Amino acid sequence: MTLAPIQSLHESYAHLYVGDYFADTLDLAAHEHRALRLLLLETWVRGPVGHACLASVSRLTKVEWQAIKTAVLPLLRSVQPRIAESLKHIRAFDGQRLPADDWHLVRSIVLERDGHACTYCGADKRLEADHIVPLSRGGSNAFVNLATACQPCNLSKGSKPVEEWRAASFAFLQAGSRLRGSVVAPAPGN
Repeated sequence: MTLAPIQSLHESYAHLYVGDYFADTLDLAAHEHRALRLLLLETWVRGPVGHACLASVSRLTKVEWQAIKTAVLPLLRSVQPRIAESLKHIRAFDGQRLPADDWHLVRSIVLERDGHACTYCGADKRLEADHIVPLSRGGSNAFVNLATACQPCNLSKGSKPVEEWRAASFAFLQAGSRLRGSVVAPAPGN
């Protein structure tokens, strides 16, 4: 039996944490990692989490939250200013492509938020982040303008807004069904 390196066990959480995730969270149990990950994701996408919402965002009961609060809350509060600075830096690129390192971080957060599934068709392979309103049409790099898309959907959508792409796709599918209905099947034996 081969054991996964300790780093790979929590690697998926590390991109949400601005700091040395592995050193800072070495003593956390798995359920504490999960709670911290959910709180970090919420902080990136919607901003700092208020005290009243900590348990629900963590998907814990209030009793469960109280049991892990002393381990998780200081870590969350310590990185919130760094997350705010990172978001400010990312917003400076609105209307233009992000540098590769920033895009990798934003893409990771969007995929995590959307459950690693295409928001257009549900596929879970070959995933990318898509600008709902393309940058070329005035879109931004804000999380509300980003969605997880599989490569086929993203390529098909191209630089069109979602509504325009869906309307064009629907018209194409309808035209295809009309064409299929008009094709004459070959006679048996031919």
